[in-house]
Amino acid sequence: MPSSLPMPKYAEIANLLRESLSTKADGARLPSVRAMMRRFGICQHTVTSALALLENDGIIDRRPGSGVYVRKPDANPVICFCRPGNQNAHFDLKEDALGRACQARGWQLIVDRFDALKVDVFSEEAPAGAFVIPPELITFHAPLLQRLTGRGVPVVVMGRDTSEDHLDFVTGDDKPALREFVLGLKERGHRRIAYLDCEPPFDEVRRRLEYFAEICRSNGLEDFTVLNVRTQYGQDGVKNTERFLRRYLGRLGRAPLPFTALIAGSTAGSVPAPVVFREAGYSIPRDLSLCSIGSDPRAIYCIPPTSDAALHDEELAAAAIDIIGRRWSGDRSPLLSQVISYRANWRESVGPPPRRRTRPSPARRSASL
Repeated sequence: MPSSLPMPKYAEIANLLRESLSTKADGARLPSVRAMMRRFGICQHTVTSALALLENDGIIDRRPGSGVYVRKPDANPVICFCRPGNQNAHFDLKEDALGRACQARGWQLIVDRFDALKVDVFSEEAPAGAFVIPPELITFHAPLLQRLTGRGVPVVVMGRDTSEDHLDFVTGDDKPALREFVLGLKERGHRRIAYLDCEPPFDEVRRRLEYFAEICRSNGLEDFTVLNVRTQYGQDGVKNTERFLRRYLGRLGRAPLPFTALIAGSTAGSVPAPVVFREAGYSIPRDLSLCSIGSDPRAIYCIPPTSDAALHDEELAAAAIDIIGRRWSGDRSPLLSQVISYRANWRESVGPPPRRRTRPSPARRSASL
């Protein structure tokens, strides 16, 4: 008997490709399967079997709908975090958390910044093998998002449920925290609670509002109020909320507030609310208790600090990196996602309701005009 069996054809092709790929740069694109069939005079099954060998060895990266690319074993994987270019502590913290999560795996994080109001100028040439993007790219410029996802590399949305768009995502489950806020305010004696809806009408934003109403009704709090800022896609939620609250309080004039507690649906409401109510003559928490879904340093360090429901950036970043790792390892699931629970933080912005319906202080109101 011969000392060894003949080498299968697909293994021969794999060896030939291995030699030719050794001189190519990381990320270089291979010819199509049909082109290799013509070049070697073989069938499609033989080509795909050879590519499977190379993929198992970590030499190539097959990206459905895009092609086959060289993957150098000693190349440090690169992830690009796309974020607005303005100074924003919210995104600074996420960038830092992603950097630490990448470093723990020996991966490299690069950052590409875009103008939140001119997303079309965002650079799409970042040399990355995966992208972590904020909801703003979905909100403001869908064609850009389509071009990013069309590159055939993993794209993970950080901070919003994008299952309806068939995009991998990590986000927070705010229902437990929202329920804790409503019940906690009720336990402190509040019966008239308002909800400040200050984000564009995303599906999860709509569901959050519906859940607030459901919690109130099921706990005998029928006298709740919804303040709808009507922020649209692409608008500045903080500025819109500030203008809305000033108009709302201006229309009230000297009439008492119709609620004793306010839950802001996002940081777009928690940032301007303390300032606007204080300038209108209302004291927090003496006249109005304030809570917020989401956390922002500008709200945490105001006086008094705002009660909020925080989502730890370290957990979000680790979840996003985990999804990318699974995609790079060959997970072809239609959708990968992770949902992390918010944590409610009670601070000095919440107290018992005022004994009587609150009117603005005339002196403080006139001083702010």
